[in-house]
Amino acid sequence: MVNNHWVWYKSGKPFVPDEDKFGFVYIITNTKTTKAYVGCKQYYSMGKRKTKHKWEMYTGSSKYLNKDIEKIGKKYFTFEVIAEYKNKRSLRYYEMYYQVKWNVLMTTIEGSNERAYYNAYVGGKFFPPIELYQDPDYKEMMRKKVYDNVKVLDKKRKSALKREENIEYKKKMRENNYDNLEVKKKLREKNLGEKSSSALGPHKLTFEDGRLIVVPNLARWAMDSNKYDWAQLFHLKRGYKIQGGKKVRILKCKDIIKVEELNDSRNI
Repeated sequence: MVNNHWVWYKSGKPFVPDEDKFGFVYIITNTKTTKAYVGCKQYYSMGKRKTKHKWEMYTGSSKYLNKDIEKIGKKYFTFEVIAEYKNKRSLRYYEMYYQVKWNVLMTTIEGSNERAYYNAYVGGKFFPPIELYQDPDYKEMMRKKVYDNVKVLDKKRKSALKREENIEYKKKMRENNYDNLEVKKKLREKNLGEKSSSALGPHKLTFEDGRLIVVPNLARWAMDSNKYDWAQLFHLKRGYKIQGGKKVRILKCKDIIKVEELNDSRNI
């Protein structure tokens, strides 16, 4: 028998998991206040390999629930399994089924305005109306969040005003402005010098109209042309670029359809 703190819902009998099942839907109840939490727990996850989850002493994913468990003690909570399910789809469906059935977002504890469930949302999409959300921790969190945002914005505003009033700062910005031709020239030379060697050597370019040209330095030619982007030409030569962690195929750069690197001794 697996050592765990779970019992069957209503009957209170010790819970023994079915090894053929994927997970279970549960309800954790605060016996002092009757406030509860409805959720689900997997026995394992399926990826490249099967990974076992630590469900035996699991206390739910609600931070409000776990805060109360830590505050008053685990002995004042019951951990009950409602039912087990064979796959993830069924498990998620019946988790939401019981959350909706028992109206976990709107139900209040009898004789008070406090919500009867710790659940903050259902299905990751549905939340309780703000005007009915009486959880003091939630109110405090929102109050602090608004206060902190005001403090941050005020700090940024003061910092911006201080910079604007600083004459030395204005002078520095003017000197480093991209309209400054001297600065642009230095940046250009720096970029050309730092590009990879594969971009600095001679390259053959093929245009849509069939024209072929050889440029001695791909990066410098692109920058001098003021028409082509050096990075895009490099992507075209390679055949792809990395976007969002994935390879995206590149077929052309404006009217250039092919970029080939040449050795110094190679001719068209």
